[in-house]
Formats: sequence, C-alpha cells, structure tokens
Amino acid sequence: MKYYPINLDLAGRKVLVIGAGAVAHRKVQTLVECGAQVTVVSPVFCAALARMKGICRVQRGYRKTDLRGACLVICATDSPAVNRRAWEHSRDAGIPVNVVDQPELCTFTVPAVCRRGDIVIAVSTGGGSPALSSRIRERIEETITPAFGRHLDLLRDLRAEVRASALDAEQRGALLRRMAADEVREIIERQGLAAARRHLRRMLAEAVDTMILPRP
Repeated sequence: MKYYPINLDLAGRKVLVIGAGAVAHRKVQTLVECGAQVTVVSPVFCAALARMKGICRVQRGYRKTDLRGACLVICATDSPAVNRRAWEHSRDAGIPVNVVDQPELCTFTVPAVCRRGDIVIAVSTGGGSPALSSRIRERIEETITPAFGRHLDLLRDLRAEVRASALDAEQRGALLRRMAADEVREIIERQGLAAARRHLRRMLAEAVDTMILPRP
C-alpha cells in the first residue's frame, strides 16, 4: 500500500476516539496536544482517561450518530464487531478512520513520530510493522537532538529580520543556509540559547556589512 504523507491541522476540530483503554489514552494525549476537540466513547474508561481534562467523555457503547461533526475517527476497542461497524460507518460517511492494529480497516495509518519542538519527523511502514517504525524512530531521536527544536525557534525569530535586511534574495538564501548549519546547534548545546542568538545576529550583521552594493 502506497500512502500519501500529510500533516493535518486538527486545532478546534472534533476527533472521535472509540474505546478508552491504555492504547486509546496514548492516542488521545497526542490529539489533545495538537489542539483537537476529542470525544471519547466507551462503556468503561481507564483511570488515566477518566481523569483527563479537556476531553468529552461519553460513557456508553458506540453509536453511528457519534460520527456527527467528526473530521477523524480512531477506533481502539477489543471488540471486532465494534471496530468493523465504526470502520464501515466512517468509510461510508467519507470520514478518515483508523482502527488500531488493523490496517485492513484503515483509510489512514498513524506513523511513529519524533518531535523536537515544531519539528516533526514521521516514520511509517504502511501498517506492516509498527514495532519497526518505533525502532527507526528511536534511531532518529538519537541523531535529532532537542537542540534542533531550539535551533528552529531561533531561526523562526530571526528569519523576518533577514528578510527585511538590505540583502538581496540570493544573499538572504545563502545566509539562512549558513544559519541552519550544525555549528549553531553545537553552540546551543555547549553555551545555550543566548550565545547562539548572539552568534546568529553577528552573522546577519557581518553579511550586511560585507555585502556588495550596486554602483550608482
């Protein structure tokens, strides 16, 4: 199966989670972190979901009407009959649905994710082996350290200043590529964010000072 990778903006949108065990809890945590309005439907809730704030709990079995207004459905129950009904109803309604650990009942899969601030790296095996996806993610996490996320924050803050400078488009592009270099992350790790910010500002000032001005 060839999947099309995509990042979804779920902020303020309803996502339906069917089931309320440990697996559902992990799914709900990630959805809440992304700003989704999560509704969880289950006859029984695990302790973590029972006390989680910021979600809507519906303590009963799944009904087709629960799909109303949902932009996404995740089904994590131990009932094959409920899983299949939820998949069929969602598919017929044109709502993307994922039945956990059953790729044949999914219109999308959930990758293993490495997050470093706003940097998101997703690994998918097309539902073939979530365990291998997790192992690959662990390898990535060893290489992509938290400093990458802090580096991104600095670059985001300074990008507007670079774009507003007297540098032309080619010079701005060259400077931004230099600002993204490994040496900046090394400064973050050794000396901290303030030192890295000063280093980046010096780079900008030096680029402007040494730019070749057009002849009058």
